[in-house]
Amino acid sequence: MARFNYILLDFDGTVADSKAVVLSVYNELAARRGYTKIEAHNIETLRSLSIKSRCRELNVPLYKIPFIAAHVIRQYGKSLHRLTFNPDIKSLLESLERQSVAYAILSTNAAQNISGFFQLQNLPCPEIYTSSKVFGKHRLMKKFLRQKKLQPKQVLYVGDELRDIVACRKCGIPVAWAAWGYDAPEALTANPPDYVLNNPQDLLHII
Repeated sequence: MARFNYILLDFDGTVADSKAVVLSVYNELAARRGYTKIEAHNIETLRSLSIKSRCRELNVPLYKIPFIAAHVIRQYGKSLHRLTFNPDIKSLLESLERQSVAYAILSTNAAQNISGFFQLQNLPCPEIYTSSKVFGKHRLMKKFLRQKKLQPKQVLYVGDELRDIVACRKCGIPVAWAAWGYDAPEALTANPPDYVLNNPQDLLHII
């Protein structure tokens, strides 16, 4: 059985169900910029693609991704009241607390959005580590390891996207993929995670 000193949790898609908010903000921007909207008829196909392939499908220049992400995060804060925990996540966090398992949120969302969400949910906010760089999670992970004086194998990252797996591979941190999140299994074919979580309670069996 694996043992970890720290559990790092992605926020969007893993902890919080933010799909409706993110899609609403993106589609509003898409209507103004002439991008293809994400709707019921294409969302499942998009979930199975890499970010580069999604950009092609949505007619979005790849270099625009950081700007789009920044726009989404700015607008996101106005809709925190629409967010909920994904099913069984709240009970998972309570279980980690009871078992004295150290955990933190590591995300490319804004810290104020994450802390605001926990405040609205009337739960103590865990440690938060954030970066504004969509593709910079591996640098944030390395910074976390330095600050906590931990080796990569002492940490488990839980995320729901291919980019989470890629970031973990760059710094040697084991990764568990949350099947309830944004990316579909087909997106991970060339980069499988170390663990697959079909539901949040699976994490307790791993740790």
